[in-house]
Amino acid sequence: MPADPLLTLTPTEQQDLETVKESGLFDADFYLSVHRDVAGSKIDPLIHYIKYGFREGRQPNRNFRPGPYLRQYPDAGADNRNPFIHFIRTHGGCHIAHHGLLPRFHLEDLSVGARTLEQLPFFEPDLYHDINRDLERATTDMAEHALLYGVLEGRRIFGALHVSRTLGALCVAKGLDDADYITPDGAIPDSVGIYYNSNGNVFIHEIASDLHATLCDAGLNCALLDENSNPDTRPELCIFVAPHEFFHLGRGQDWATGAIIRDAIMFNTEQPQTLWFERGIPFLLMAAGVIDICHQMAESFRQAGLPAIHFTPNISTESTYLHKSDMQHAMVRILPPACRRRPDRNTPFADRLLDISFFGGASTHREAFFARNAAFFAQFRNYFYYRKFTTPIDSSPRDNPLSRLASHVAGHSRIALNIHRDDYGFFEWHRIVKGAMANGSVVVSEPCLPHPVFRPNEHFLEESGRHIPNLIEWLLHTPDGQAKAEEVRLNAIRAIDTPAHNRARCARIRGFISHVWSTPET
Repeated sequence: MPADPLLTLTPTEQQDLETVKESGLFDADFYLSVHRDVAGSKIDPLIHYIKYGFREGRQPNRNFRPGPYLRQYPDAGADNRNPFIHFIRTHGGCHIAHHGLLPRFHLEDLSVGARTLEQLPFFEPDLYHDINRDLERATTDMAEHALLYGVLEGRRIFGALHVSRTLGALCVAKGLDDADYITPDGAIPDSVGIYYNSNGNVFIHEIASDLHATLCDAGLNCALLDENSNPDTRPELCIFVAPHEFFHLGRGQDWATGAIIRDAIMFNTEQPQTLWFERGIPFLLMAAGVIDICHQMAESFRQAGLPAIHFTPNISTESTYLHKSDMQHAMVRILPPACRRRPDRNTPFADRLLDISFFGGASTHREAFFARNAAFFAQFRNYFYYRKFTTPIDSSPRDNPLSRLASHVAGHSRIALNIHRDDYGFFEWHRIVKGAMANGSVVVSEPCLPHPVFRPNEHFLEESGRHIPNLIEWLLHTPDGQAKAEEVRLNAIRAIDTPAHNRARCARIRGFISHVWSTPET
């Protein structure tokens, strides 16, 4: 039977067919499911696409959209050529064929980011579609859309219930031993920059400073820098602390390029249920590696195929307390005179001047807790800083003293209260460890996600919100409670300050940096 002349391929079309076949990027099932007329014609879908489909603007797979690609590469369609062939020959191995709202990244970087997002335990394509019903399910790759459009359009990427379930699963997951990253005498960069955004949260600046000091102790040549530095003269390795704010505020946007991100390490400090965490997702997924302040989050990135480590910096034994200029701040002037003096974190539990302190922003969860227990707390000597924040706690005259004030007040407090901002029991390292334990206060917290170092009933005390008043009453009013509080307080200080622990943390982070730095790009 003679061949159908309508399906006879020209030499150029035959060559294109072989090119597409060898690439493995043509999705016949997708093509037939979307283009029902082709399915009913019994024509081989690849031949149809090569002969007619590309001229009709049809997609060969879920990711390649000829319209956006031709707008970015007008020459790809010159002389009535198939733009998909141009894509395969120019960007072989990529899954993504357009930049979306991230024009300063290479397609190769975006492809890696989208595929990594697919593997991230918090992401579910079907759930992303349920949240964003305006998307056409059949022709849209949900991970690609989330990365290229969803984040910058302000869409929610993760579902709240799925995040909660995933965190629960990660709590029991067997994580990669951090020691696996330690490579004795491994190569390290000649220079390392620790970056924070000067317009961002003042507590992030503190974490960046602690990380800088730890890496210097680990023998790395480090500098503490901000977004106003020159990207063209950056150190060999850049570590960006809190990418969710660094790349979105002020001149931080100048650093949001593929050339910088792909060779950098991100230090994530944000919780996965928040919109801010989603804003940092493109930079986390396309980086060379991730350091996370939360053990479960580091495990999630490892499951997605990223080099990742849970790490918290060493804390200096010399906390930064109030400056002389802070004494005129309204929140300092309300302190009792004896509490305005520099505290001694070694002051025993029973001898401290304040009973309970709390620092945090307003939230629905906290509002319910404090309203329910207002009469109970009124019995004690408290210092509660509870405010609605609409902007980051920055370096303005109003906010600049707050991190110093939190440390100062904790240094005078018996109990530092930790009430989560929502129903997710994140171990809030800066509030619990840096702000309270390091200043000799006993942390009383709602239940937290498990932590590999700091354990409830040993380094801090944990109780449900409903029963926290009973725990506080026991600690403050009974000899057994005071003895337990002093035991916990000393355990926490030892866990923070033991020289062997600090050296081990230095070796761990140096090993991870060496691993990331020495691993060739694939």
